[in-house]
Amino acid sequence: MTKIQNYVGIFLIAIFFSGCKKDLPPVLNPSSTNIDVPNINGTASVSLTANAKWSAHVTGTWASITPSVGSGDAVISIRAQDNPGSEDRIASLVIVTGNEGSTNYLRRIITITQTFSKLNVDNDNVSFEKEAGSRIVKVTANIPWTLQIPSSASWLSVNAASGSTNADITFTAQANTAGDRTAKVTFTYGDTTKVISVLQKRAVNANPTVVQALTPVNLSTNTSRLIACTWTPSTDTDNDRIIYSFEVSDNIGFLSGDGKLLKTIATDTIPKAVIPELLKENAKFYWRVTASDAYSGKSVSQIFTFTTGTNGGYTDGEYRVAFNNVSGANPNEIIFLGDGYTVEDYVDGGKFDQDMTAGINAFFNVEPYKSYKSYFKVYKMAAYSRDSGVTQSDKSIVKVTAFNTVFKGGSSMDADEDKVFEYAQKIPGMEDDNLGYSGVQGKLQNTLVVLVVNQDRYAGTNWSWSDGKAISICPVSTSTKAGINFKNVINHEAGGHGFGRLADEYLSSENSGKTIPEETKTTFKAWVTYGFYPNVDLTSDQLLIKWKHFIGKTGYSAVGAFEGAVYYPLGAWRPESSSCMIYNEPYYNAPSRENMVKRILRTAAGTRVNEYVNGIFTPIPGDPYSLDAFVAKDIQKSPSGAAMLLTKSVNPLTFVPLAPPVMIKVN
Repeated sequence: MTKIQNYVGIFLIAIFFSGCKKDLPPVLNPSSTNIDVPNINGTASVSLTANAKWSAHVTGTWASITPSVGSGDAVISIRAQDNPGSEDRIASLVIVTGNEGSTNYLRRIITITQTFSKLNVDNDNVSFEKEAGSRIVKVTANIPWTLQIPSSASWLSVNAASGSTNADITFTAQANTAGDRTAKVTFTYGDTTKVISVLQKRAVNANPTVVQALTPVNLSTNTSRLIACTWTPSTDTDNDRIIYSFEVSDNIGFLSGDGKLLKTIATDTIPKAVIPELLKENAKFYWRVTASDAYSGKSVSQIFTFTTGTNGGYTDGEYRVAFNNVSGANPNEIIFLGDGYTVEDYVDGGKFDQDMTAGINAFFNVEPYKSYKSYFKVYKMAAYSRDSGVTQSDKSIVKVTAFNTVFKGGSSMDADEDKVFEYAQKIPGMEDDNLGYSGVQGKLQNTLVVLVVNQDRYAGTNWSWSDGKAISICPVSTSTKAGINFKNVINHEAGGHGFGRLADEYLSSENSGKTIPEETKTTFKAWVTYGFYPNVDLTSDQLLIKWKHFIGKTGYSAVGAFEGAVYYPLGAWRPESSSCMIYNEPYYNAPSRENMVKRILRTAAGTRVNEYVNGIFTPIPGDPYSLDAFVAKDIQKSPSGAAMLLTKSVNPLTFVPLAPPVMIKVN
């Protein structure tokens, strides 16, 4: 009986311990989660550590695995079909163990990447001289390839027409006894081809034709001392690219030294040469042109002559003072600079002079600039452009000019501001960091550059920087329609935005019925602290508005609070019903005139111009401006008859306003 009881006890204990035994956690660890296989004969393997049954499959149809099921540790082999394409391809090897949703379930994903087929050459433009010769092209490939020379190129052969990997291919050309000959050699690899070009230079070459003088006409007399010579383009029966070399001299032998003049100018393919200096008065000069091709063919023209008179002109980068300030210790400076003007335009009294004079007159014919003209120093500066006119991207017209000015569409314009400032700094003391200047930072920061554009088209854009620099781009529109003539553009862009630092007061059609957004208000307020936008406010409260001191003042009955400004009809107010910053009429409203006079007088006195310091309104010690003095000298307190007529003549439904100014914050 006791023995039976012992057996039962042992049996019960075994059952107890077997019931307490737990399943081991699943293990499924691949040796790598990323496998690369080559594009040809691609094989690879991955080692798997596992403690249970598992199954595997691959997602790509171009790859297969062995085995696909197993139990415990294993090595899975991967085989990929050849990849003849031009892109890598990717598949996934998925391995699972256990049942999804249970605690023994694990899933592992391995990325399989197969590289694409590649073939590169170190030279895809092989060139031979006319003599027989050989050239080696190095081929780098990871796939078998073949090479084919067209049957028409019997003069060309190779040492190997196929290969399975990298190779040095020797191309051999027979001697050429005729003209240029070319061949397109094709490499084929996988489902891709690569073509290289082979050229053998001609044995016989035709010379370019001799050019003839266009301007100045041969034997011309009394020509300008600033001159550009042009000639008829040369032609070439081989259709070669022709380049020109221009020579000018004061002696028929084209000798240099001992005080003799000899200049040689390479003009590339342009049949025109600009002589970059003023020539002697009443002197005879000789010039000729050599036309050349790339095959040593050339022709030299006859010797042409011209005799100068006394009329001079501007050299490139030359500046002249149109007038000096006679009031104030320091001048308010403006530089009138031209773009799209060729050397012919820079003769004294020529188109450049005429346009600059018209621009200067337009600027100073409007108050307050008219009354304060004596405080200004104005420069005219030359910059030679290759082409007349400028680029008009909206019309697919491309010109090469000194400052790369471009019409962008509508009335928006752009230019190379770095190049503009580079020219401006040719004026002594105009350095960007001239710390000796009493204005804000360097002298350039308180100087306006008016970029006059030699293009008869209505548009214009002012670029202003928070440190004070400004470029007003003004094309010479000759339109007689109200508000869109060159002088109107000068008044709006240069007088308004550029010097006056005014905001636009017109409304944009896309903002119809809209209130100025908070984000726009924030930006507006920031620019106010930089000294901008005296003519617009974000409140109509006449006790707080910027120009409250004009409201109710004798002579300023036009000043009030008129809703609608800076492109929005609601939430922004302007001081008068109309002004230059709406329809470009020759009239600035009272707060605008006041801000202009503040800048004029403060610059003249050498005091700080901006009333804000680090964003905080801070009175200017010894401020030369006073309201009473301004009012006493403010002779145009309301629009003139001409300004009112222009305003009435504008059709607001069809009038195109000038583009908003580009405002750039300087850190």
